[in-house]
Amino acid sequence: MTVAEEETEKAPEEFKVKFETSCGTFTLEVHRKYAPLGVDQFHKAIKEGFYDECRFFRVVPDFVVQFGINGDPKVQKKWRDSPIKDDPVTASNVRGSVCYATAGANTRTTQLFINLGDNSRLDKMGFAPFGKVTEGIEV
Repeated sequence: MTVAEEETEKAPEEFKVKFETSCGTFTLEVHRKYAPLGVDQFHKAIKEGFYDECRFFRVVPDFVVQFGINGDPKVQKKWRDSPIKDDPVTASNVRGSVCYATAGANTRTTQLFINLGDNSRLDKMGFAPFGKVTEGIEV
């Protein structure tokens, strides 16, 4: 069964998630009003432990840091095969904002990136931030 075939419960309107890395911790503050479909997907992934042991695999200084590939191929496939529709862009890709990486329209799954600079040019490309780093951006 894919994630899309399972019923996804509505996430809280706002919540925080603390990520622990080998270099320190950072905290994301998530707002459902910015991207409801994306936040519901993220909340489900967090509850299921999807991001546990995920590694940063793309770091572009002053641009983005990207993560969200699970080390278990079966788990990754389940989520990869369940993309969600795009949310409209209601917040800007400024430093510290977090959103889904995509491979085109309606392809969001689990890969996330954190903006390391003002990347508001991504707004016009459909990248919809759903939260921001509130602590530990320097990590």
